[in-house]
Amino acid sequence: MSEQNLDCYILPSTPNPLLLPVECVAEVVAKPVIEKLGAAPASWMQGHVNWRNQRLPVLSYGGLHDPELDESKKRKPLLVVLNPIPGAARKAYSALLCYGDAKKVSVEPDMEFGEMPSSGDRRYVEAVIKLGGKEFIVPKLTALGVAFSYF
Repeated sequence: MSEQNLDCYILPSTPNPLLLPVECVAEVVAKPVIEKLGAAPASWMQGHVNWRNQRLPVLSYGGLHDPELDESKKRKPLLVVLNPIPGAARKAYSALLCYGDAKKVSVEPDMEFGEMPSSGDRRYVEAVIKLGGKEFIVPKLTALGVAFSYF
């Protein structure tokens, strides 16, 4: 393991906030304009967004983790544009829809791991990290790449 701190974003999500290295994030967009899907085949498929002349698929990690989750009443949407995911079938930018504020943090190399979630779809969870008494989910990027390929 590296001896250097890792700069990450904390992103609001369900069941726990997400922790993503800054290298995974191309841009964080406040007040995104999302083209909703007419009849989304899955609740986590949020639609598409035009970003730098590219049409990106948008998904809700919370909805992917828990299909029964309804985030439509939450306020302050935030779009997190992901860099192309290494090892994914689809080599393109994609985006996560979150509700709340993103925050940059520096994570020390001697981080403590938590227990994997007992409910929801664990295919999309790489690890659970404990920071300051709270637990954060590190999403499994290759699994997200598969989900984005359905758009």
